[in-house]
Amino acid sequence: MRLVGKYTKSASALVLSGALVLTACGTSQESDKGASSSSAAATKESAVVNPVVKHLDMQAHRGGRGEHTEESLTAFEHALSLGVSTLEFDIVMSKDGVPVVWHDPDVQEEKCRDTEPATPNDPQFPYVGKLLHDLTWDQLSTLRCDKKLDKFPNAEPAKDNQMIRLERVFQLTQERGADVMYNIETKIEADHPEKSASPQEFVDAILNASDKAGVTDKVMLQSFDWRSLPLAKKHNPKIRTVALYDETTWLEVSPWLGDIDYKSVNGDALEAVKKLGADIVSPGYAVPYGKTVADADYKPVTTPEYVKKAHDLGLKVVPWTVNDKATMKSQIEAGIDGIITDYPTTLRELAEEMKLDLPAKYPAK
Repeated sequence: MRLVGKYTKSASALVLSGALVLTACGTSQESDKGASSSSAAATKESAVVNPVVKHLDMQAHRGGRGEHTEESLTAFEHALSLGVSTLEFDIVMSKDGVPVVWHDPDVQEEKCRDTEPATPNDPQFPYVGKLLHDLTWDQLSTLRCDKKLDKFPNAEPAKDNQMIRLERVFQLTQERGADVMYNIETKIEADHPEKSASPQEFVDAILNASDKAGVTDKVMLQSFDWRSLPLAKKHNPKIRTVALYDETTWLEVSPWLGDIDYKSVNGDALEAVKKLGADIVSPGYAVPYGKTVADADYKPVTTPEYVKKAHDLGLKVVPWTVNDKATMKSQIEAGIDGIITDYPTTLRELAEEMKLDLPAKYPAK
């Protein structure tokens, strides 16, 4: 499977690299580490040496939320101008079935502010604090989500930013003539099903929109809720599917695993992803989550051994969400196929230093 679009070739060939490794198996909540780094912690050298991929899949997480307001049109515009291979983002379904590019099940006060009701005397107004799935697209359109987040103090706010529909992302890339991939996550609340649409509703909305835009061959559908992935394959057997997980979802008793039985694969996540029929495995990159190679307690999930086993099973490996430059380097040296990051500028700079092939840039015309 080819994960990336067009690339600018580097002049130098790549050499095989060793990698840092410790035994690990999962991660927890998302990291908000910055892009700075320091020297690596002491580790033992791996006996496995994987080749460094020339065409690293550089994915801008939520458009690159460490640099611009997350999942804003501005963030996606910047990512295309910078040159990434994949736009990574989330979809939440509105009450009236619109696929909205947004991460959270609810409208969070730290990110959004109300302006005016969509209709006079709307009993649901104000909308901040409400579930997106309980609000219509017209109601969501009145929100302005442009607040600076404490976790990303250097991100440039997109003034008066409004939520966007999935089709707008497709339109943007077509306006730019951009040959990029889309890694689209179904934000299903498997442990609280009342908070979101069903897996089938997500899959239908996303793939119907991509079919209409003529870009389904560029779509990867990802989810922590593994029920989504076979449904996507049923819609289109050629669709690339991505199994997300961490130690909060990969459990013996879990609402996230669909038809996969934890015991039947002896607790082996890679064997489970293979059995699921997914194309790509996307684990949290380390435990504890957010640690870097500079930390004594850093334990990568995507070790060279992990990557080799995944590749032997026919799976690509794209960990999330790696923000520290030295840690990005160690992950790349382990042989991974791509990186999801909040700091695509840092990742691109590193790729250039490592003489990897760089994705094409698509500036505004």
